[in-house]
Amino acid sequence: MDVPVLVASVLAIAVYGVAVRRVRAGGGRWSVGASCWFVVGGIGSLLLITCSFLGTYSRTLFWPLAVQDVLLLTLVPVALTLGRPVALWHAVRRSPPTSSWRRVRRVLGFPLTGSVVAVTLLLLVYTTGWDQARLEHPALLEATRLLLLVAGCGFLWPLLGIDEGTGRTSYPVRAMIAFLDGLLDAIPGLAVLGTGHVIAASYYAHVRLAGTTAAEAQRTGGTAMIALSELVGLPALLVLLVAWVRSDVRQATDVDAALDAVADDRAAMERPWWEVDAGPLADRADRYGWKQEPPTT
Repeated sequence: MDVPVLVASVLAIAVYGVAVRRVRAGGGRWSVGASCWFVVGGIGSLLLITCSFLGTYSRTLFWPLAVQDVLLLTLVPVALTLGRPVALWHAVRRSPPTSSWRRVRRVLGFPLTGSVVAVTLLLLVYTTGWDQARLEHPALLEATRLLLLVAGCGFLWPLLGIDEGTGRTSYPVRAMIAFLDGLLDAIPGLAVLGTGHVIAASYYAHVRLAGTTAAEAQRTGGTAMIALSELVGLPALLVLLVAWVRSDVRQATDVDAALDAVADDRAAMERPWWEVDAGPLADRADRYGWKQEPPTT
């Protein structure tokens, strides 16, 4: 068990649960589906990634840690974003976003910004001495996991546009960015495969490996990073596609309602004034035959 991740997960679930209870106690409503996405999908996948065999061998072999990095950057943030923690925070505060928050949202609201930050962070981990440093210092290892998770959420939050105020970018542009991100996500894996030396060689030199070498484990890790970065991006694309279809349905409904209202107004304008607004003479409409009866068939 990864104790720091376990403790942080329990605290996150507790805070989320208290927030949901406060919203409902105040007369508000909160989706059960959003809670399930956050707790089961988000926190559950986080614990599965860090407390399974991937966590056990993350400091022994290269590829389990590489797989962890990709999943923390792509898979877990999808479920956490669908849990809508930002919207829950605003619901608890019962106040609209402040001007400073709007400025922050404006800066971070373009999905390509988060994509570039996430890919750059993963490149720095494997092209500098960062990887060896985090293997030697458990605190830095946990901090790196948190940074990857935050970077992934920073990309997927505006891309999916689940919370109100996000998703200002049009759906076609977001779909193009999602496709471009799939290409960018392969760069760290290609960098790992293309390096001519063993990453964190001095660390793995003191680790006993059975049935493989550090170079072989690194090649496996680079290949897994490329495959997972493309495969795990499919859930985000699916969520984006569903949101796009629902948005089109809502727009079509609004347009139909607006056209119906215009048609009703035009029909009202074409009717006689004593049928539209008889005023003080309304009580005499029936007496003098002003009221026009509907035609019978």
